[in-house]
Amino acid sequence: MENFGQTNINLDKEKSTLKISGISMMEDAIDFYKDVKQTISEFLATSNNELTIEFELSYFNSSSAKQFIQILSIIENGKGKAIWKYPKDHKIMYDRGRELEILVDVPFEFKGV
Repeated sequence: MENFGQTNINLDKEKSTLKISGISMMEDAIDFYKDVKQTISEFLATSNNELTIEFELSYFNSSSAKQFIQILSIIENGKGKAIWKYPKDHKIMYDRGRELEILVDVPFEFKGV
């Protein structure tokens, strides 16, 4: 779908998955993730499937975190789930995923990789 330096976003409509990976620290996260949020909304409007959003990030800034909350809020109320992949030895990234989990009504699955 998009690639912004070190942030990769891939929507697989057949598998009903959206993957956000890499490092998310762009200056204008609102603009960068605007199309992603629109794509998710359109996908859910035209599909009977739930969407799995898979995060596999090594770093993200606070502007990106705000966008992740908005992205996750689109799949609240049974429209999807999140898979949070984090480096096994990186407690901070695990904790950041837990912080997001608290803020939204979306099932989370945590996987150390």
